[in-house]
Amino acid sequence: MATSAAPPPIELIEAGPEQAAEIDHLVAAFHQHEGVDVAARARRASIDSLLAMPAQGRILLVQTPDTVTVGYAVLAFGFSLEFGGRDAFLDELFIAEAFRGQGIGRAALAAVCAWARHEGLCALHLEVERDNTAAKTLYTETGFEDRSHYNLMSLHIANVRER
Repeated sequence: MATSAAPPPIELIEAGPEQAAEIDHLVAAFHQHEGVDVAARARRASIDSLLAMPAQGRILLVQTPDTVTVGYAVLAFGFSLEFGGRDAFLDELFIAEAFRGQGIGRAALAAVCAWARHEGLCALHLEVERDNTAAKTLYTETGFEDRSHYNLMSLHIANVRER
């Protein structure tokens, strides 16, 4: 029986304002990869705003043991009666291209889930593109359940693409 390789060692670091430029660089790379069109000024303002208001959520940096930042996760806090309390939406999870294919994304997702448990969250939610089978497989294997009987719907109140 084959054993799976141990996940690469990573650490999650709660980001602070001093990491805003580094986060902005990573978020820009993620948005380019995903085809998300947000003005650079608006992207940075969103990052600065979240870093200044930790009650709203957290940006967690994914680092290697030698403190190289290889990605990030963004969690936005909420509250769910259905799930019994404080929850979070995993808004973005990104691993830089040079570090993909090494199990770092899987390790980061497991670390984010452990962080959420430690913080007393009752549930994590996320969205994934319908045709992104690799990500859907990873999320399912981590314990996320498809809620396909629901549709995620959004209403843009402010247009960040034009700010």
